[in-house]
Amino acid sequence: MRVLSYTVSFAVAAYLIAALALYLMQDDMLLPSTPKAADLRDAAHTGSSIDLWHVRGNYAGYIITPTTRQPRGTFIVFHGNEESAETKLPLADVFVQAGYRVLVVEYPGHGNRPGERTMQAALDASRDALADTVARWPGPVYLAGESLGAGMASQVVRGQEAAVAGVVLITPWDSLASVAAEKYPVFPVRLLLHDGFDSVAALSRYHGPLVIIGAQQDTLIPVMHARRFAGQHDLAKLMLLPNADHDSWFDAMTPQRWQQVMQWMGAA
Repeated sequence: MRVLSYTVSFAVAAYLIAALALYLMQDDMLLPSTPKAADLRDAAHTGSSIDLWHVRGNYAGYIITPTTRQPRGTFIVFHGNEESAETKLPLADVFVQAGYRVLVVEYPGHGNRPGERTMQAALDASRDALADTVARWPGPVYLAGESLGAGMASQVVRGQEAAVAGVVLITPWDSLASVAAEKYPVFPVRLLLHDGFDSVAALSRYHGPLVIIGAQQDTLIPVMHARRFAGQHDLAKLMLLPNADHDSWFDAMTPQRWQQVMQWMGAA
């Protein structure tokens, strides 16, 4: 009996320590470090100009502007985790080629932006990005977010619904809490998370165009989350990529699919 008691006590202590670690280390787990990347301005690039973007004097990412026409409006791009603003030039080019200025947001502690690498810091930077865009540039503002960035974009809309002309969310979660609960089923993650990042709730009062792109081979954020998200928003348009996973979705996006996305968003 004494051995059994010790075993149970050890198991309970190990469980509590693991739960505490999940609570204290969640920012590090959700936001792994990203290496500093080469400045996009150093890359050979035609059809657009690339400049650093500063918000209140702090580096905030890049401004990519078409050089052949006056921008029709602005797309704000929010990248995923283990990425930096420098990795999103191919996605930005899709919107630049459609005639839009593109702002690629960098989160503190990522890429070349100094600062504390936390979910709250990333969210604050994302909200600042929308506020700065609306204040500085005329025309419609669209949001495009991938994975973590889809969660950021969703939260940015909350309370600023009238400022956003359209939203495209790629491989999104419906809520961070629902994904975390699947990954760690033995822990009460909904209680442990600092913020459940409920994207469905964040967009509940948004009545503009909403496009959700899901990758059916996604194992990181399974496609059922995109399906569930789309099913809980009356105006959502769902595009599924049958042969794509969380990392290969961009390769599966044909010009025809992008054209459909832009039409659904009212940005074609």
